[in-house]
Amino acid sequence: MNNYEQAIQAWKDKIGATKVEVSTEQREKYMQNITEYQAEPPVAILRPASRSDVEAIVAVANKYHVPIYVVSTGKNWGIGSKVPVKNGCALVILSDMKNIIEVNEKYRYAIIEPGVTQKQLSDYLQKNTNLMLPSTGSAENTSIVGNILDRGSVFFNHRYDFLTGLEVLLANGKVVRTGFWHYFDSNQTKVPMFFHPPGVGPDIKGIFTQSNLGIVTAMVVRLKPRIPSTIVYAELKEDNFVAFIDAFIKLKENNLINNWLMITNTNDPRTTVANQFNYTGNWSAIFNFYGTEQLRDLYKKEVEKEIHKLCYNLFFINSNIEENLNHRYHLILQKLYNGIPSNYSIETMGEMNSFDFTNSDYEVDFCKEISGFRAVAPAVPLEARAMKEVIDLVNKVSKEFEITPFHNFVTIGDMAVEGLFRAYFNREKEEEITKVNQWAEELDKELEKIGIYPYRMSIKQMNYFSNRQTDTYWETIAAIKKQLDPNNIISPGKYCLENI
Repeated sequence: MNNYEQAIQAWKDKIGATKVEVSTEQREKYMQNITEYQAEPPVAILRPASRSDVEAIVAVANKYHVPIYVVSTGKNWGIGSKVPVKNGCALVILSDMKNIIEVNEKYRYAIIEPGVTQKQLSDYLQKNTNLMLPSTGSAENTSIVGNILDRGSVFFNHRYDFLTGLEVLLANGKVVRTGFWHYFDSNQTKVPMFFHPPGVGPDIKGIFTQSNLGIVTAMVVRLKPRIPSTIVYAELKEDNFVAFIDAFIKLKENNLINNWLMITNTNDPRTTVANQFNYTGNWSAIFNFYGTEQLRDLYKKEVEKEIHKLCYNLFFINSNIEENLNHRYHLILQKLYNGIPSNYSIETMGEMNSFDFTNSDYEVDFCKEISGFRAVAPAVPLEARAMKEVIDLVNKVSKEFEITPFHNFVTIGDMAVEGLFRAYFNREKEEEITKVNQWAEELDKELEKIGIYPYRMSIKQMNYFSNRQTDTYWETIAAIKKQLDPNNIISPGKYCLENI
């Protein structure tokens, strides 16, 4: 028996044969992805149901030197899905670890496993509490843990700010808990209280996000109360883009509005009823403000005064969920504000191709009937002229490749936005797949020339941006990796030098 065969048999013995899939059909199926990245099928597909299962998987991987590539639910659409960065890995899918371990209303946190979906936690919180966790615009069945670990963005908040604690299994079999969590043992009478995420000493939770330094088996997320808000939905011409961003920043810095903005070109199918694709230069912007009814009336007047002249449409939407709004997207915004996820953006992708997702469980990777898409997601300064420079550059590169880009910006902090630029293509046409990959590679290189780097990386960007042998930052990450995972068995090549 070779190492792979020995490892597969050992995994079956340790975690049970029903959690180990080795059929060619299943291994090939899970390499299907909406971006049409080509990769060898994984050695096996492993589906642990508990931390002890994951510990057994890691022990076997170390013993036989068979690397594992770990995903939560694997719905990292547009930048890799479940596809490993390097060939020769077993694919570990944590979607069966779906326990909501604890919800604490007093200290406003939840402890969840990697398989807990947005809908699962949202349903629980709606039924049992007045608390919520901000939702992404992606599908209901996506993993909260997976999204936060890749620093995904959400509506009306900055989701990374909600990361409160991590339980991480290291390659050496040890479990580390961040913040004050490591001071509490489950056998003791003391109950952990999660109120100060850094704890004392170095705050290490960040090194386990966008990394391959360990496997997160539980996460603590901060929850927030549901409070009334006014959602602003504005539509503007591109000629007013710079002035609008300047006005938003002024309102934000005067504490008249929440520190969150999403601004999207209206050729994006998610925000138009007609699903127009031609780049019109029209934009839709979303932000909000809080307060008592009286305060919100005052804030509304200030917002109108600053931006009304810049917009051709301006709507103020109460956050209470109601039907019969001006645009079907407005109802979705009300739900997202209240922490209720939606399949809306996925359904609009289906509408582009007259495809009904009803019986598909929204597994877009397996639906060849819908368009593929490739995403480039850089971090961009929240500064109007810098954002406009990026818009112009994306359009320039896209024109060279005869590609229609879809533009989206969402704030990820006080001074930054994530740009999300997508290109759709026919998954059955090899020439379109090749062209969109060339477009993404060229766009990355052109953005780097003006000092703009990825906020999130696709599996195909890893080698270009993080496999830089003489970069002391990546050298340092590799040195940490070598100490924690000397056999390089956990997700090799992911946000790290390929060879440590």
